Amino acid sequence: MASPPIHIKILFLIGQLVLVLFYGTLGTVLTFLGFLRSGPNKFFRKVERSTPPPQALDPIYGEHKMIKLKSSGVTLHYVSKGTSDKPLMLFVHGFPECWYTWRYQMKYFSEKYRVVAIDQRGYGLSSKPSSISDYKVELLARDVADVIEQLGYKSCVLVGHDWGAIVSWTVAMLYPTLINKLVIMNVPHPKAFEANLSFRQLRRSWYMFFYQTPFIPELLFQSNDFEIFKQVFLGKPMGLINQNNLTRDDLEVFKYTFAQEGTAHAAINYYRALFRNQKEELQKRIIVPVLIVWGCQDGAIGEELADASTKYCSDVRLKKIRDASHWVQQDVPDEVNKYMEAFLNE
Repeated sequence: MASPPIHIKILFLIGQLVLVLFYGTLGTVLTFLGFLRSGPNKFFRKVERSTPPPQALDPIYGEHKMIKLKSSGVTLHYVSKGTSDKPLMLFVHGFPECWYTWRYQMKYFSEKYRVVAIDQRGYGLSSKPSSISDYKVELLARDVADVIEQLGYKSCVLVGHDWGAIVSWTVAMLYPTLINKLVIMNVPHPKAFEANLSFRQLRRSWYMFFYQTPFIPELLFQSNDFEIFKQVFLGKPMGLINQNNLTRDDLEVFKYTFAQEGTAHAAINYYRALFRNQKEELQKRIIVPVLIVWGCQDGAIGEELADASTKYCSDVRLKKIRDASHWVQQDVPDEVNKYMEAFLNE
């Protein structure tokens, strides 16, 4: 894939800076107004969460373990069910989630696979490196590669959603021999995003520019005891269509993850690292078999980017689900599992 001319790159960087300044200022003003509206007691309210909620410890999902990665020394928390003689199905979560976002898939596929869902670096009980550069996507991909190898496998079925999909695309580019089949949910191939970027998509991606602002995004995210989780998962325009699939108890698992010191800062650093470390070599064509599952009622990413992603895959299937949100694996788990199973049985 040819690199764009230097003047295009310069214009792109200037455009990014303008949008960062605009949305950074707007987000800061809105955060301040939220503080005035709520008052300090409510805005800074925080519930103590020293132990995991009971549903996170349900043995139906498997055992909670830690693994220290050979390449970085980073320690990841993960949940695993199934014996090592079964093929590995590895799940990589997005933002603002954790391993628990895969609960429906873990229950469904655990009979035939060893299902493993990680908490990526920076999340929950996993290590939280301090530098923004520690969250470069190639390092996140190396984490996944290390997990596969250190669990004793030569390859796996890799499943990623949102930021987990960005990481999974990257694993497929850098370590294709580690992937038997790749399942992507609601995030386009990086090159498809860049090549099809529109003003409408820029508006949808406003939060990515806001997150380049220091300190304020973390403050907003943690305000009123992580009230943002209810807005993101249940409110418009991002919320689940089938809201009975995400209970108040389920939300507590995500809140527990982000209540661990440093998680909000680390998770937002993913976006900061993405803006500061853009590389052409991380936009390669995908040669492993790919299934893209796309919830079409996505308030953050346009459906057209799902179609565009197929151009950058050698062997791809695209399954769109009309009445599903960005959180497709939680929103319509039965349909998602059906499409995954058919793909895996090919």
